[in-house]
Amino acid sequence: MDFDSLLLPGLIAMAVGAAIWGVFGLFGGSNREKKKLNARLGGEPTGSESDIADQFRPILRPTAVAGLPAWLAAKPAIQSLNRKLLVAAPGASLGKFLGLAATLAVVTFFVAFAVGGSLLVSAAGAAAAGYLPFFHLNGKRNRRQRAMANQLPEALDFLSRVLRAGHSFSTGLQMMSDELPQPLAGEFRRCYDQHSLGQPLDEALKDTAGRVENTDFAFFVTALLIQRQTGGDLSEVLGNISGMIRGRLRLQNQVRSKTAEGRFTGYILVAFPAVMFGLCYTQNPEYCQKLLHGDGLYLLGTAFGLQMSGLFCIKKITTIKV
Repeated sequence: MDFDSLLLPGLIAMAVGAAIWGVFGLFGGSNREKKKLNARLGGEPTGSESDIADQFRPILRPTAVAGLPAWLAAKPAIQSLNRKLLVAAPGASLGKFLGLAATLAVVTFFVAFAVGGSLLVSAAGAAAAGYLPFFHLNGKRNRRQRAMANQLPEALDFLSRVLRAGHSFSTGLQMMSDELPQPLAGEFRRCYDQHSLGQPLDEALKDTAGRVENTDFAFFVTALLIQRQTGGDLSEVLGNISGMIRGRLRLQNQVRSKTAEGRFTGYILVAFPAVMFGLCYTQNPEYCQKLLHGDGLYLLGTAFGLQMSGLFCIKKITTIKV
Protein backbone atom coordinates (compact mmCIF):
# COMPACT_ATOMS: atom_id res chain seq x y z
CA MET A 1 0.00 0.00 0.00
CA ASP A 2 1.66 3.24 -1.17
CA PHE A 3 1.49 6.74 0.24
CA ASP A 4 -0.94 8.06 -2.39
CA SER A 5 -3.56 5.49 -1.45
CA LEU A 6 -3.39 6.59 2.18
CA LEU A 7 -3.46 10.34 1.48
CA LEU A 8 -7.18 10.76 0.81
CA PRO A 9 -8.43 8.60 3.76
CA GLY A 10 -5.99 10.39 6.04
CA LEU A 11 -7.21 13.83 4.98
CA ILE A 12 -10.84 12.79 5.36
CA ALA A 13 -10.13 11.44 8.85
CA MET A 14 -8.41 14.72 9.75
CA ALA A 15 -11.44 16.69 8.52
CA VAL A 16 -13.89 14.58 10.53
CA GLY A 17 -11.70 14.76 13.63
CA ALA A 18 -11.28 18.52 13.35
CA ALA A 19 -15.04 18.98 12.95
CA ILE A 20 -15.82 16.83 16.00
CA TRP A 21 -13.19 18.63 18.08
CA GLY A 22 -14.49 22.03 17.03
CA VAL A 23 -18.13 21.20 17.79
CA PHE A 24 -17.20 19.72 21.18
CA GLY A 25 -15.06 22.72 22.03
CA LEU A 26 -17.81 25.13 21.00
CA PHE A 27 -20.80 23.54 22.71
CA GLY A 28 -19.15 21.41 25.38
CA GLY A 29 -16.19 22.20 27.55
CA SER A 30 -17.10 23.99 30.75
CA ASN A 31 -19.57 22.73 33.30
CA ARG A 32 -23.11 23.99 33.70
CA GLU A 33 -22.61 25.88 36.96
CA LYS A 34 -19.65 27.81 35.58
CA LYS A 35 -21.72 28.82 32.57
CA LYS A 36 -24.51 30.08 34.82
CA LEU A 37 -22.06 32.11 36.91
CA ASN A 38 -20.44 33.63 33.82
CA ALA A 39 -23.86 34.46 32.39
CA ARG A 40 -24.86 36.29 35.57
CA LEU A 41 -21.59 38.14 36.08
CA GLY A 42 -20.60 38.54 32.44
CA GLY A 43 -20.14 42.30 32.25
CA GLU A 44 -21.02 45.81 33.29
CA PRO A 45 -23.47 48.28 31.76
CA THR A 46 -21.96 50.82 29.40
CA GLY A 47 -23.06 54.08 27.83
CA SER A 48 -24.40 57.39 29.08
CA GLU A 49 -27.94 58.47 29.76
CA SER A 50 -27.65 61.39 27.33
CA ASP A 51 -26.79 59.20 24.35
CA ILE A 52 -29.94 57.53 22.99
CA ALA A 53 -27.94 55.09 20.89
CA ASP A 54 -26.21 53.80 24.02
CA GLN A 55 -29.39 53.13 25.98
CA PHE A 56 -29.76 49.60 24.63
CA ARG A 57 -26.09 48.67 24.34
CA PRO A 58 -25.38 45.05 25.44
CA ILE A 59 -23.75 44.39 28.77
CA LEU A 60 -20.57 42.93 27.25
CA ARG A 61 -17.49 45.14 26.98
CA PRO A 62 -14.93 44.94 24.13
CA THR A 63 -12.41 43.34 26.50
CA ALA A 64 -14.93 40.61 27.37
CA VAL A 65 -14.22 38.73 24.13
CA ALA A 66 -12.32 35.65 25.28
CA GLY A 67 -9.60 33.97 23.27
CA LEU A 68 -8.68 36.93 21.06
CA PRO A 69 -6.09 39.73 21.31
CA ALA A 70 -7.31 43.04 22.70
CA TRP A 71 -6.78 44.93 19.43
CA LEU A 72 -8.89 42.39 17.54
CA ALA A 73 -11.53 42.10 20.25
CA ALA A 74 -12.17 45.86 20.04
CA LYS A 75 -13.27 45.67 16.39
CA PRO A 76 -17.02 46.35 15.90
CA ALA A 77 -17.41 43.32 13.63
CA ILE A 78 -15.87 41.04 16.26
CA GLN A 79 -18.08 42.56 18.95
CA SER A 80 -21.19 41.96 16.83
CA LEU A 81 -20.16 38.37 16.13
CA ASN A 82 -19.46 37.80 19.82
CA ARG A 83 -22.94 39.03 20.76
CA LYS A 84 -24.50 36.65 18.23
CA LEU A 85 -22.42 33.78 19.60
CA LEU A 86 -23.39 34.49 23.21
CA VAL A 87 -27.05 34.63 22.21
CA ALA A 88 -26.96 31.39 20.20
CA ALA A 89 -24.52 29.45 22.42
CA PRO A 90 -24.09 30.99 25.90
CA GLY A 91 -20.68 30.26 27.37
CA ALA A 92 -19.04 29.55 23.99
CA SER A 93 -15.68 31.08 23.11
CA LEU A 94 -15.33 33.28 20.05
CA GLY A 95 -11.72 32.19 19.65
CA LYS A 96 -12.75 28.53 19.43
CA PHE A 97 -15.55 29.42 17.03
CA LEU A 98 -13.20 31.24 14.66
CA GLY A 99 -10.66 28.43 15.04
CA LEU A 100 -13.34 25.91 14.04
CA ALA A 101 -14.20 27.91 10.93
CA ALA A 102 -10.53 28.26 9.96
CA THR A 103 -9.85 24.56 10.55
CA LEU A 104 -12.80 23.50 8.40
CA ALA A 105 -11.70 25.83 5.62
CA VAL A 106 -8.07 24.66 5.62
CA VAL A 107 -8.87 20.94 5.84
CA THR A 108 -11.51 21.20 3.10
CA PHE A 109 -9.05 23.02 0.86
CA PHE A 110 -6.44 20.28 1.14
CA VAL A 111 -9.00 17.49 0.73
CA ALA A 112 -10.53 19.11 -2.36
CA PHE A 113 -7.10 19.79 -3.85
CA ALA A 114 -5.99 16.21 -3.24
CA VAL A 115 -9.12 14.88 -4.95
CA GLY A 116 -9.55 17.30 -7.85
CA GLY A 117 -6.26 19.13 -8.17
CA SER A 118 -7.99 22.46 -8.94
CA LEU A 119 -7.04 25.53 -6.92
CA LEU A 120 -10.25 27.38 -7.83
CA VAL A 121 -12.55 24.56 -6.81
CA SER A 122 -10.52 23.95 -3.65
CA ALA A 123 -10.73 27.64 -2.70
CA ALA A 124 -14.50 27.67 -3.33
CA GLY A 125 -14.95 24.56 -1.20
CA ALA A 126 -12.80 26.03 1.57
CA ALA A 127 -14.87 29.23 1.57
CA ALA A 128 -18.11 27.24 1.75
CA ALA A 129 -16.81 25.03 4.57
CA GLY A 130 -15.51 28.04 6.50
CA TYR A 131 -18.91 29.68 6.25
CA LEU A 132 -20.79 26.66 7.65
CA PRO A 133 -20.26 27.63 11.34
CA PHE A 134 -21.47 31.16 10.60
CA PHE A 135 -24.49 29.77 8.75
CA HIS A 136 -25.33 27.52 11.70
CA LEU A 137 -24.83 30.43 14.12
CA ASN A 138 -27.13 32.76 12.18
CA GLY A 139 -29.79 30.08 11.86
CA LYS A 140 -29.73 29.27 15.57
CA ARG A 141 -29.81 32.95 16.52
CA ASN A 142 -32.73 33.64 14.15
CA ARG A 143 -34.69 30.72 15.57
CA ARG A 144 -34.11 32.02 19.08
CA GLN A 145 -35.19 35.53 18.06
CA ARG A 146 -38.40 34.21 16.49
CA ALA A 147 -39.14 32.12 19.58
CA MET A 148 -38.75 35.14 21.87
CA ALA A 149 -40.87 37.32 19.58
CA ASN A 150 -43.68 34.75 19.68
CA GLN A 151 -43.43 34.38 23.47
CA LEU A 152 -43.39 38.10 24.22
CA PRO A 153 -47.18 38.82 24.02
CA GLU A 154 -47.96 36.02 26.47
CA ALA A 155 -45.16 37.24 28.75
CA LEU A 156 -46.58 40.77 28.81
CA ASP A 157 -50.09 39.46 29.55
CA PHE A 158 -48.65 37.35 32.35
CA LEU A 159 -46.83 40.36 33.82
CA SER A 160 -49.99 42.47 33.54
CA ARG A 161 -51.96 39.88 35.52
CA VAL A 162 -49.22 39.73 38.15
CA LEU A 163 -49.33 43.50 38.59
CA ARG A 164 -53.13 43.50 38.83
CA ALA A 165 -52.84 40.90 41.58
CA GLY A 166 -50.88 43.41 43.67
CA HIS A 167 -47.31 42.13 43.24
CA SER A 168 -44.35 44.42 42.58
CA PHE A 169 -42.59 44.62 39.24
CA SER A 170 -39.44 42.89 40.51
CA THR A 171 -41.58 40.04 41.83
CA GLY A 172 -43.21 39.87 38.42
CA LEU A 173 -39.79 39.47 36.82
CA GLN A 174 -38.99 36.60 39.15
CA MET A 175 -42.32 34.89 38.45
CA MET A 176 -41.85 35.27 34.69
CA SER A 177 -38.41 33.70 34.89
CA ASP A 178 -39.95 30.71 36.70
CA GLU A 179 -43.18 30.28 34.74
CA LEU A 180 -42.41 31.30 31.16
CA PRO A 181 -40.78 28.93 28.64
CA GLN A 182 -37.26 29.35 27.35
CA PRO A 183 -35.53 31.32 25.90
CA LEU A 184 -37.42 34.39 27.13
CA ALA A 185 -37.50 33.12 30.71
CA GLY A 186 -33.71 33.01 30.78
CA GLU A 187 -33.45 36.68 29.81
CA PHE A 188 -35.89 37.72 32.53
CA ARG A 189 -34.00 35.55 35.02
CA ARG A 190 -30.74 37.29 34.17
CA CYS A 191 -32.44 40.68 34.46
CA TYR A 192 -33.84 39.78 37.87
CA ASP A 193 -30.47 38.44 39.04
CA GLN A 194 -28.70 41.62 37.94
CA HIS A 195 -31.24 43.70 39.86
CA SER A 196 -30.92 41.45 42.92
CA LEU A 197 -27.13 41.89 42.88
CA GLY A 198 -27.50 45.66 43.14
CA GLN A 199 -27.81 46.96 39.59
CA PRO A 200 -30.56 49.56 39.10
CA LEU A 201 -33.68 48.15 37.51
CA ASP A 202 -33.55 50.64 34.62
CA GLU A 203 -30.01 49.59 33.72
CA ALA A 204 -30.87 45.90 34.00
CA LEU A 205 -33.81 46.37 31.62
CA LYS A 206 -31.64 48.26 29.12
CA ASP A 207 -29.04 45.50 29.21
CA THR A 208 -31.76 42.91 28.63
CA ALA A 209 -33.08 44.87 25.64
CA GLY A 210 -29.55 44.98 24.24
CA ARG A 211 -29.16 41.22 24.56
CA VAL A 212 -32.58 40.39 23.12
CA GLU A 213 -32.20 42.80 20.16
CA ASN A 214 -35.92 42.78 19.37
CA THR A 215 -37.89 45.87 18.36
CA ASP A 216 -41.02 44.84 20.25
CA PHE A 217 -39.02 44.14 23.38
CA ALA A 218 -37.38 47.57 23.03
CA PHE A 219 -40.89 49.10 22.87
CA PHE A 220 -41.76 47.29 26.08
CA VAL A 221 -38.64 48.54 27.87
CA THR A 222 -39.11 52.10 26.60
CA ALA A 223 -42.73 52.20 27.74
CA LEU A 224 -41.74 50.77 31.10
CA LEU A 225 -39.00 53.37 31.64
CA ILE A 226 -41.38 56.19 30.71
CA GLN A 227 -44.04 54.83 33.06
CA ARG A 228 -41.56 54.65 35.93
CA GLN A 229 -40.85 58.37 35.46
CA THR A 230 -44.35 59.66 34.74
CA GLY A 231 -46.58 57.15 36.55
CA GLY A 232 -49.81 55.57 35.33
CA ASP A 233 -51.44 52.17 35.06
CA LEU A 234 -48.62 49.85 33.97
CA SER A 235 -50.90 46.84 33.51
CA GLU A 236 -52.98 48.76 30.96
CA VAL A 237 -49.82 49.85 29.13
CA LEU A 238 -48.61 46.26 28.98
CA GLY A 239 -51.99 45.13 27.61
CA ASN A 240 -51.81 47.74 24.82
CA ILE A 241 -48.26 46.72 23.89
CA SER A 242 -49.27 43.06 23.89
CA GLY A 243 -52.13 43.79 21.50
CA MET A 244 -49.85 45.77 19.20
CA ILE A 245 -47.28 42.95 19.11
CA ARG A 246 -49.96 40.37 18.36
CA GLY A 247 -51.16 42.49 15.46
CA ARG A 248 -47.63 42.72 14.07
CA LEU A 249 -47.13 38.97 14.36
CA ARG A 250 -50.46 38.31 12.67
CA LEU A 251 -49.50 40.59 9.79
CA GLN A 252 -46.08 38.95 9.52
CA ASN A 253 -47.69 35.51 9.27
CA GLN A 254 -50.02 36.74 6.56
CA VAL A 255 -47.11 38.18 4.58
CA ARG A 256 -45.14 34.93 4.92
CA SER A 257 -48.12 32.93 3.67
CA LYS A 258 -48.48 35.23 0.64
CA THR A 259 -44.76 34.95 -0.23
CA ALA A 260 -44.45 31.21 0.47
CA GLU A 261 -44.96 30.33 -3.19
CA GLY A 262 -42.05 32.54 -4.29
CA ARG A 263 -39.70 31.07 -1.67
CA PHE A 264 -40.72 27.51 -2.54
CA THR A 265 -40.15 28.24 -6.23
CA GLY A 266 -36.64 29.47 -5.46
CA TYR A 267 -35.83 26.32 -3.51
CA ILE A 268 -37.06 24.11 -6.36
CA LEU A 269 -35.10 26.04 -8.98
CA VAL A 270 -31.91 25.66 -6.94
CA ALA A 271 -32.37 21.97 -6.12
CA PHE A 272 -33.62 20.83 -9.53
CA PRO A 273 -30.28 21.04 -11.47
CA ALA A 274 -28.40 19.19 -8.71
CA VAL A 275 -31.03 16.44 -8.57
CA MET A 276 -31.07 16.05 -12.35
CA PHE A 277 -27.27 15.91 -12.48
CA GLY A 278 -27.29 13.14 -9.86
CA LEU A 279 -29.88 11.16 -11.80
CA CYS A 280 -27.97 11.56 -15.06
CA TYR A 281 -24.76 10.48 -13.37
CA THR A 282 -26.35 7.31 -12.05
CA GLN A 283 -27.74 6.44 -15.49
CA ASN A 284 -24.79 7.45 -17.66
CA PRO A 285 -21.59 8.33 -15.74
CA GLU A 286 -19.49 8.78 -18.86
CA TYR A 287 -21.83 11.49 -20.14
CA CYS A 288 -21.34 13.54 -16.93
CA GLN A 289 -17.58 13.04 -16.64
CA LYS A 290 -16.91 16.04 -18.87
CA LEU A 291 -18.27 18.34 -16.17
CA LEU A 292 -16.07 16.79 -13.50
CA HIS A 293 -12.72 17.46 -15.16
CA GLY A 294 -10.95 20.45 -16.71
CA ASP A 295 -13.19 23.25 -17.90
CA GLY A 296 -16.27 21.42 -16.69
CA LEU A 297 -15.37 22.27 -13.09
CA TYR A 298 -15.31 25.97 -13.96
CA LEU A 299 -18.72 25.62 -15.59
CA LEU A 300 -20.08 23.90 -12.48
CA GLY A 301 -18.62 26.62 -10.27
CA THR A 302 -20.16 29.35 -12.45
CA ALA A 303 -23.55 27.61 -12.44
CA PHE A 304 -23.44 27.22 -8.66
CA GLY A 305 -22.58 30.91 -8.22
CA LEU A 306 -25.43 31.98 -10.50
CA GLN A 307 -27.84 29.74 -8.61
CA MET A 308 -26.83 31.23 -5.28
CA SER A 309 -27.21 34.74 -6.72
CA GLY A 310 -30.70 33.89 -7.94
CA LEU A 311 -31.67 32.41 -4.58
CA PHE A 312 -30.36 35.52 -2.84
CA CYS A 313 -32.44 37.78 -5.13
CA ILE A 314 -35.57 35.69 -4.59
CA LYS A 315 -35.05 35.83 -0.84
CA LYS A 316 -34.67 39.61 -0.92
CA ILE A 317 -37.82 39.99 -3.02
CA THR A 318 -39.95 37.71 -0.85
CA THR A 319 -38.68 39.09 2.47
CA ILE A 320 -40.96 41.93 3.56
CA LYS A 321 -40.29 43.64 6.86
CA VAL A 322 -43.36 44.51 8.90
